[in-house]
Amino acid sequence: MVPFGKAASILALLVMSLAAECPPSGFDTQAAADGSFDIKWYTNAKWYVQEQMVISYLPVDYLRCVTAEYELLEKPTFFGYDIKVMNHAENKDGKDLGPLTTICAQIVNSTAGKFKVSPCFLPSFLAGPYWVVAFNKAEGWSLVSGGPPTESGTDGCKTGTGTNDSGLWIFTRKQQRDEALVQKIKGIARDKGFDISVLKSTDQTNCAASSFIVVEV
Repeated sequence: MVPFGKAASILALLVMSLAAECPPSGFDTQAAADGSFDIKWYTNAKWYVQEQMVISYLPVDYLRCVTAEYELLEKPTFFGYDIKVMNHAENKDGKDLGPLTTICAQIVNSTAGKFKVSPCFLPSFLAGPYWVVAFNKAEGWSLVSGGPPTESGTDGCKTGTGTNDSGLWIFTRKQQRDEALVQKIKGIARDKGFDISVLKSTDQTNCAASSFIVVEV
């Protein structure tokens, strides 16, 4: 017979190991099960970033007027990319984050909301995952992650912070922050197993019209 104290310790270790499983068991995108992701809807208008994780190429001092736009290409690029991605962010002085603000995405599974992203000049085998984890077309929002969260955080799982396999974002179609909606999306992220303490709020006030440099891809 195993002594009670030892059995309790083993049970506690088992619970801790299960709790720390990253990514969570069965983790996948919302649309992976039913193929409901609509890529035309996703790419037809600008997204405003309301919250994001700080990673190597998105530093904490560039959290103003953060946006993302997507353009479906008529044909794939030389390296097989299907989408042009135009990003914008500023620091408190209005300086744009750069120099690389236009990148490319390759469709991995269009109905599940899974892509790979990279600078357009790199072959697609070097691209990192970009998953639309959850979304609501009627409410105009999406929860985006740099693939599944494989690392243990302080309160759940998180992605890395490097170039690939990194990042967590809350996108909305409306620029003005809707706090109730943002909290709802954060709750969905938490339920998916994400450590939402990594998220930082952006500032979408007093933003000038973003001017992107057009890059041929």
